[in-house]
Amino acid sequence: MNWEPERSQIPQGYITRPESFEMLEVSHPEPGIAVITLNRPEKLNAFNIAMLKEFRSVMWDLNFDPQIRVIIVTGAGRGFCTGRDIAELRTERGMAQPQYRAYVRANHEAFDDIEAIEKPVIAMINGVCAGGGIELAASCDFRIACESSTYLLPEVFIGVIPASGAASRMVSMIGIEAVKDLMMTGRTVRADEMKEMGFLRRVVPDTDLFEATLEFARLLTKGAPVAVGIAKHVVNTCQNVDTDTGRVIERLAQSALSRSRDSIEGLNAFLEKRKPNFRGE
Repeated sequence: MNWEPERSQIPQGYITRPESFEMLEVSHPEPGIAVITLNRPEKLNAFNIAMLKEFRSVMWDLNFDPQIRVIIVTGAGRGFCTGRDIAELRTERGMAQPQYRAYVRANHEAFDDIEAIEKPVIAMINGVCAGGGIELAASCDFRIACESSTYLLPEVFIGVIPASGAASRMVSMIGIEAVKDLMMTGRTVRADEMKEMGFLRRVVPDTDLFEATLEFARLLTKGAPVAVGIAKHVVNTCQNVDTDTGRVIERLAQSALSRSRDSIEGLNAFLEKRKPNFRGE
């Protein structure tokens, strides 16, 4: 049984669904945690241009909401996300190449928003995860999945390749041979094998997915928000630079953090043997 967001599970006062959103649902199961649910279950949450626009709008709002510490991305129904809506491909292929590249760039930028936001993002994979859905999950910081979830990059069967991060992001995550396996065969892979490859952080029984993801999200809310956000940036940047440059980046980040109000509060709380009151400053 795949997890689906139910309003009965979410405390009153923490539910929002802006009327302008048709493809997404945003909920707050606990203070500090936001859940973005891709809401096209009849299409296995395949994304179209409208969904990409809404997703970027939501990420923009959450970026500037100081109350939100952690973001969870999931899908409604029996799928996490199956990538771009195939029905739109015909329209895309009718575009001139400059317009087509602009369209794909907008797709990339939506995923880049996930990497850029200074808040942890967890992909809660509740079912079928295919094509751009895998690339969406790869752009998140962590991936927690249910046992029944399945994965595939089927683009070779329509004469193209996954081109929104499968190669550029996933080589460093799971290795070049595993990426070639997924991209060149298009085969369907079970959750346990994806975990062995290193793509998934954790695989849990279907009925435990929501609580297991929330449990991990709660851990991520305990640290100083500024430090958590900078840690994300530093690690993401260091994987693409040489060791000496990485050490410079670490020192610069640490020098800035050591002067933050949260750092002073954390040090005082430790010495005074109390729980710190971090304010994200």
